[in-house]
Amino acid sequence: MKAKAASILICLCCLLLIAGLAGCSSPVTSGVSTDSSTGENTGNTEKNQGTAESAFPKDKVVDVKITVDKDDFQDMMDNASAEEYKTASIDYNGEHFDNVAIRAKGNLSLRSVVNMPDSERYSLKISFDEYLNQTLSGISKINLNNNYSDPSYMREFLTYELAESMGLPTPYYSFVNVYVNGELWGFYLAVEQIGDAYLKRNFDNSYGALYKGVMTGAGSDLTWLGDDPDSYTGLVLKSDKSDDDILIDMLNELNNGTDYEKYLDVEESLKYIALNIATANMDSYLGFNKQNYYLYDDDGVFSILPWDYNMAFGGFGSSSVMIDEPTQGALAERPLAAKLLAVDEYKAEYHDILQKMVDGYLADETFQARVKELTSLISPYVKADPSSFYTYEEYEAGVTALTAFNTKQVKSLAQQLDGTLPSAGDGSGSGMGSMGAMGGMGGGRGQGGPGGQNVAGAQDGQNAQGGQPAAGAQAGQDAQGGQPAAGAQAGQDAQGGQPAAGAQAGQNAQDGQPAAGAQAGQDAQGGQPADGAQGGPGGFGGQMGPPPGGFGGGGMGGPGDFGGPGGQGAQQTGSTSAAITTGVAVVILLLACLFVIFYKRKRL
Repeated sequence: MKAKAASILICLCCLLLIAGLAGCSSPVTSGVSTDSSTGENTGNTEKNQGTAESAFPKDKVVDVKITVDKDDFQDMMDNASAEEYKTASIDYNGEHFDNVAIRAKGNLSLRSVVNMPDSERYSLKISFDEYLNQTLSGISKINLNNNYSDPSYMREFLTYELAESMGLPTPYYSFVNVYVNGELWGFYLAVEQIGDAYLKRNFDNSYGALYKGVMTGAGSDLTWLGDDPDSYTGLVLKSDKSDDDILIDMLNELNNGTDYEKYLDVEESLKYIALNIATANMDSYLGFNKQNYYLYDDDGVFSILPWDYNMAFGGFGSSSVMIDEPTQGALAERPLAAKLLAVDEYKAEYHDILQKMVDGYLADETFQARVKELTSLISPYVKADPSSFYTYEEYEAGVTALTAFNTKQVKSLAQQLDGTLPSAGDGSGSGMGSMGAMGGMGGGRGQGGPGGQNVAGAQDGQNAQGGQPAAGAQAGQDAQGGQPAAGAQAGQDAQGGQPAAGAQAGQNAQDGQPAAGAQAGQDAQGGQPADGAQGGPGGFGGQMGPPPGGFGGGGMGGPGDFGGPGGQGAQQTGSTSAAITTGVAVVILLLACLFVIFYKRKRL
């Protein structure tokens, strides 16, 4: 009798467990379907995609109205580096959301604004699903980028549009006017955060492992560090699921094998390299900091995904890049570029991609027409922007500099493709002058002249928009060609960002702290600009040296220039698949108990 009761009880437990698991795998969400691997609302994919496209238009400016407790907002501004979420309500392009999370975000841009005495123009992250199961047309998070270091306001927009035209996976993006508690806050660029909606749209799934390349760890250059996943601290997991075995297999094949297509989407990788070299974007895998990209495991084949382009189209100076040696530093230290471009078939495909860009989107007439369209669209909003880093005259000069840069860049690319100019050197990488001393951006409206020239006698670190230093500029100011001005004072970076021997006040200090008495704007190794740094907010100084020379003057400082990765919201733990696996194991255990109860041993 006891055995029967026990068996009935166990059977009831099994039924309840199975019912519970079925409920977990098919949640009721008011008619909106949910992605089984992540729990993100997806709804009808086609409907969501159409709605998302309308939420990120390219031909108009969207209003984003944030309502937040005044004390909470001020606390967020006062403690921006903590990147702590605050609760707010959002009206996004006319669609209302309550209980939305908002916080400051960014690396270099955040740290630089922190150091500005008169600006609180932080980039912002909006999380629609932090507290409630809600999304913006299927998208759970968006970034409101503050256009830091981009006087034209359109570098990132244009680069994503170019990437889209190439067939690369691209987040949604659009210009937005941001309001806080009824007052105009600033003119920003909204960019979809790479997440489930993005992955489903571009890969038809979102269950793969997603990693982000960051500069603060090892392995973001994709070099081989052995088969221990923990060694690759520069590849940060951004998904619930990890697939470290496949990641290690990919890295091993890339560095030590030849069957690259087994683990890599080679065509996409070549397009990624071409995108960054055509726009001279060294704030990427190709650059000194080897960052700002994602890796996605699509059923065992990795794609490299473009991200963060406010430094494209001239943010690093002139256009002396070599298409077949497209790295800042030794080509061999970037195996994704070195290994693929060593294969003749892949190099020819890569050249064809570049040629199509030169003849298409980047062609002078086409590019200038697009810039003119965007200028007509955004100019009234730029003029009305109450928190801009730039004067309206600097914006106009920035737009002119943008088109001039592209003209020069396209000419160089075309000549390298037809053999008129060399496309490679001795393997040491493109001779690209890195960013000079940042200085602060001056906060609020910058002090640079309308043509991007610094005021004569300006203090340390004031970069001109075109990289032109002011006459008699002091330490840290970049000269043309990436060379420091003759007679420049201490604080000028040597090759690789190291301070010159015997440098005086303002030279880079350890751990990101400026030396006592350092002039404003001189970078420390950790990349922290001195408090109260002066200087106009023009593009980064330091022109690129001629190929194949190494870094020009005005080095990037120590490897901490861009700061640590922006804090992300706590990663979700657990998943439906994990729950099902656990449930199956429990059912098997219960069945085993039944077997034991009814099993009668024979007496010997």
